[in-house]
Amino acid sequence: MSLADATRLLADLADQTATLSPTGSETLDVGGWQVFVTDGHAVLPEGMTHLPDRAFRNRASLVSVAFPRSLASIGSSAFEGCSSLSSIDLPAGLTAINNHTFRRCSALSSVTLPAGLTSIGMGALAHCSSITTVTFPAGLTSIGPSAFHLCSSLTRVTFPAGLTFIGEAAFFRCSSLTRVTFPAGLTSISCAVFSGCSALARVALPATLTSIGDCAFDACEALGSVTFPAGLTSIGEAAFEGCSTLANVTLPTTCEIGDAAFD
Repeated sequence: MSLADATRLLADLADQTATLSPTGSETLDVGGWQVFVTDGHAVLPEGMTHLPDRAFRNRASLVSVAFPRSLASIGSSAFEGCSSLSSIDLPAGLTAINNHTFRRCSALSSVTLPAGLTSIGMGALAHCSSITTVTFPAGLTSIGPSAFHLCSSLTRVTFPAGLTFIGEAAFFRCSSLTRVTFPAGLTSISCAVFSGCSALARVALPATLTSIGDCAFDACEALGSVTFPAGLTSIGEAAFEGCSTLANVTLPTTCEIGDAAFD
């Protein structure tokens, strides 16, 4: 083959490649499935049931994802660091969001979680600084540690009635959070859950609550009113430390109070 023929052949191959993969489009191998991404919009194929760990981790160009109805689980850190991801519409069959799944997705502004979801993993939506609202499904029972850590634009949280566990630092430094509605059956609040929620002004704790962990509400500077239930048995160290607006507190006589709980 002459040099001229070889040059023409390479040019033809380049043209074919450009046709198959136009500018702004790519095909990814994700757990053995072909995933098409066009101008930052990914389409996951129907039939996929699990999105692997770190599938799109740190893909800053990703803008949106179309999930198939068949998807049942999303792996840890699957979208961690996707800083341009602004839209997610999670499938109805999804039952769990794993650890750090959407961590540092700083462009996400709202999240509606599917009806079948029962648990949110550790740090699942941490550092999502643009999220303003979250709608929790009725069947949610568990929110993992640091799940919404440093979601600084989140303004309001209403927990579903069946929620039984909120992990440590789950809403740590959610500095725009002004209102929290607790489920009636909650028995404990873990350490540092609302630490640094400086805009939180009022808290009505459920009648079933028996314990409040260390630093649970520390540095909640706007907190002026807390209603403590009669069955409360313990308040941890520094639980309300730095709550400079909190003036009057009425506690059950049998409640044990940790060091610096109200300093």
